[in-house]
Amino acid sequence: MKKTLAIIIVAIAIVAVIAGVVYKLKAKNPAGEFRFVEIKRGDIETTISATGTLSALHTVEVGTQVSGRIAHIYVDYNDIVKKGQLLAVLDTSLLEAALIEAEATYERTKAQLEKAEEDYKQSLALYKKGIITKSEFITAKTNYEVQKAALKSAEASLKRAKRNLKYAYIYSPIDGIVVARNVEEGQTVAASFQAPTLFVIAEDLSKMRILAYVDESDIGQIKEGQKVRFTVEAYPDKVFSGVVKQIWLQPQTIQNVVNYTVVIEAENPEKILLPGMTATIDFIIEQKKNVLLVPNTALRFQPPQEMMEEAMKRFMERMARLMKEKGITRTGNSASRRTSFNLNNSRKRARLWYLDKDGNLTFTYVVLGSTDGHVTEIVKGRNIKEGMKVISGIVTSKENSSRRNAPSTFRRFRPF
Repeated sequence: MKKTLAIIIVAIAIVAVIAGVVYKLKAKNPAGEFRFVEIKRGDIETTISATGTLSALHTVEVGTQVSGRIAHIYVDYNDIVKKGQLLAVLDTSLLEAALIEAEATYERTKAQLEKAEEDYKQSLALYKKGIITKSEFITAKTNYEVQKAALKSAEASLKRAKRNLKYAYIYSPIDGIVVARNVEEGQTVAASFQAPTLFVIAEDLSKMRILAYVDESDIGQIKEGQKVRFTVEAYPDKVFSGVVKQIWLQPQTIQNVVNYTVVIEAENPEKILLPGMTATIDFIIEQKKNVLLVPNTALRFQPPQEMMEEAMKRFMERMARLMKEKGITRTGNSASRRTSFNLNNSRKRARLWYLDKDGNLTFTYVVLGSTDGHVTEIVKGRNIKEGMKVISGIVTSKENSSRRNAPSTFRRFRPF
């Protein structure tokens, strides 16, 4: 029993010694506890994403103002048409009959007017001589005025009949391409309440328009003349470009979210973009070249409480030495305070953690600029330079196990 107890005490002592050695090794080599990322120089841009629908820049719906049966159609889908080109003809038999009837009515009314005019002239002469009464004269005069009005009505009906006959011939109002044909020969169209659409003609498919819906939280960053990039599902590997032309002030609520319509114009010289395609759009808000970039994982890193307190203590000691070397006191004048690295007025700041030349955990403040969600621009920062390795996380037990099982050629590294 005593022998067993002695063995247990010795085992506990060995474990304690090993734990102490491991702790000291980790304290001397904290690099083994952290994951690192590197600060690099590169380009960054800030974008806002949205979706929209492609359409032709100018589209005209061609209809008919008269009812009738489609007698002939002379164009089909994708046909190139010129302004004034004949597209279709309605059956003109009823319209021609209406024109003949209107002409006959006009001629009859014209003859009646001539007779009424002669009667009026005779009545006027007789009335002046006192042969007929005033009442008889007024009757002849009234009949003459009525016939003049009837002739105007007959003339208007004749013009309407001629115009309706012309409307039976459907012409293209613009130069363009037929993107829709909604009728067939023999089909009857009725224009009683509204003009039915027979054809849809796109003026020019070498330029396209996109109607994009932008959330109200982002619309303040969209400006006319702003450049955009977009892709379509038909060509996922091809990136197209466009320009913001207009922002419609009328909002639309989609799924309880207020959106504004942004009009984008894009060149389509190859004519591979087609009306109706869905575009995934990136509005380019800001672009910067050759700036210092840090992965966002490093900005989110926070060390454990004990490590942070120790690092803060060293940081305060270092700042005290710097202030002493430069002759700066805590109650120094404004000129002295301006020499310190003050971030209180910075738009956006953060802390980056790293290991100093002695392998101790420390940090520095940085002023941040643009971000694309993956990396962020460093505008200003003490001791920050290209190639510097900063801490992005703590190595997990699983990662430590992988390191222990790694080949003997594996070497740990220190960033400095």
